[in-house]
Amino acid sequence: MIQLLMIAPAKPVISLIDKSFKQDYSKHFQLTIRIALDGFSFVIYSPEKQRFVGIEHYRFHPLNDKMQLSAMLDEIMMKQAWIVYPYQQVKVFVDNLKAVVVPNPLFDEKEKGNYLAFAQAFQDNSRIVTDPLKTADATLIYYLSNVLAAKIKDFWANATIRHLSSAFIESTLVGNKNIQQDAVVFIHVRNQAFDMLVLADQKLRFFNTFRFNTKEDFIYFLLFAMEQQHLNPEKTPIQFSGALEAGSEIYTICERYIRNIQFEKRNKSFDYSYVLETLPWHQHSLLFNTSQCEL
Repeated sequence: MIQLLMIAPAKPVISLIDKSFKQDYSKHFQLTIRIALDGFSFVIYSPEKQRFVGIEHYRFHPLNDKMQLSAMLDEIMMKQAWIVYPYQQVKVFVDNLKAVVVPNPLFDEKEKGNYLAFAQAFQDNSRIVTDPLKTADATLIYYLSNVLAAKIKDFWANATIRHLSSAFIESTLVGNKNIQQDAVVFIHVRNQAFDMLVLADQKLRFFNTFRFNTKEDFIYFLLFAMEQQHLNPEKTPIQFSGALEAGSEIYTICERYIRNIQFEKRNKSFDYSYVLETLPWHQHSLLFNTSQCEL
């Protein structure tokens, strides 16, 4: 038996909803969702007002498997039934570490299982899914739990399911298409892992996901990857987003070795309700930024 109440409470640690959002009129709004073993988040967008009007974020002590995650989602929806009301559009981004990116010139749909097997261990009760990355001219291949996929479709029949790394890659390329520097490093920090993307000459030059346990692991993988890409920590700027705070051990050690680091700023391409002013922007920016890419 799964003892969910001992794992995490089904209440949000962040809940910022504009009064203009009416639950009974959910069909007039769009929902963008992140689902992971360590949390569940969503943002609400009003196409009519062309404005983001809300966010909720639930933090879990990392769950052990997709069955626990499915049960936790059930508990949340029982208490917040309006989340599963019909929406004009629903995009769900699955956050897991079971993915690999293949450049389109090398990609063969029939070989997708072999590409994934080369980089990731086989996952029982899962399907192999591909996300086309149009801006990157690549394809992301990943394992999607059958249990989780079924649960998502039970909640939101019209949901489009994609991988979170696809959102990171595409939104970064689209949002920085006019960048002038020779190379910029973008880091999205997750639970004991981070995605690293290098943008150079307005193109994707490098992408990989690194697992880490300590701050020393983090800086080692970051500096090693920069060295392999011939990037100078004294000159190349790095932009952070995701689960990282100023003053944290990881941020402090990065400051020691890298001269130019900053957090991602709010995307000026969108309008936002006043209730979102207090949001730690860089920690949730990826969910907002997905709206500017084709996924």
